[in-house]
Amino acid sequence: MGKVIAVANMKGGVGKTATVVGLAEALAAQGAEVLVIDLDPQANASICFAGNDILKELIEGGNTIDGYLTDRIFKRDDTKVFSDCIRTHVSNVSHLDNQLPISLLASSSELRLVEREMLYRLNRTGTDIDYFVDKLHDLIKDQLKQARKAHDYVLIDCPPGISLLTETSIRLANLVLVPTIPDFLSTYGLQTFCSNMRTGEIAKRTTLDKPKKPYVLVTRVRPINEHKHTIELLQNERLKGKPTFHLIETQIPERAAIASALGKVDSWPSFTQKWKDTAGILENLSNEIKEVLHGARS
Repeated sequence: MGKVIAVANMKGGVGKTATVVGLAEALAAQGAEVLVIDLDPQANASICFAGNDILKELIEGGNTIDGYLTDRIFKRDDTKVFSDCIRTHVSNVSHLDNQLPISLLASSSELRLVEREMLYRLNRTGTDIDYFVDKLHDLIKDQLKQARKAHDYVLIDCPPGISLLTETSIRLANLVLVPTIPDFLSTYGLQTFCSNMRTGEIAKRTTLDKPKKPYVLVTRVRPINEHKHTIELLQNERLKGKPTFHLIETQIPERAAIASALGKVDSWPSFTQKWKDTAGILENLSNEIKEVLHGARS
């Protein structure tokens, strides 16, 4: 069964989508079958993988995560399944002359309206929020069973904050990866966010037998004193009696090449052409993530 990785953080602009895209392509370049599920209404991961034409086709056909949830929850169409919406062989990137084996369950801006409708119905009916969280959890868990059989890794790009879909993803994930920029504002709420996954309400409702500490990934690292000092503070977390997170050793630098790579949606580069000198860093990250997921690292 494939492993589920939720990429999440309360704060936006810390590199979640860049992490999802880079890690998915690095895993695929190493031979893994990868499914990306975009749960962010901004649909940035979707456009990075699908490009304008394919994404437009998926949205117009209702074959997005918001289309799926609308049909299943609001229209009560029990016949619709994830496989109806998943676009296979979506990547425009190759490795060793082969297209990367990446599939996509895309998002659109309508996802924000779907979540708002859920909250409206909660308010109108007086239903507890746990009702919709549990409903989403059971629905997506069931669909993930089939998706995990066909893929080695499922990467979920979560929106900023703790939404209904983000909490569901965290509860279902084998690994929660939390990208953060190593500065004061970006890490201000990091302890609380990670602690909630370990001992808070999310942990109490997790699908896993034992809630796992999230792994923090440092991104957009620059050679400045503030970043160096913040990284040292993050590294010292392991020395605490009850650390709230693990720290990924691989660090993602601030590089113009990364922003450029994310914009290559209408060309057909190889993995190394797309990511240039960052390709090796992404490969290191991929290897480290696999060690975490498959027991080589606690």
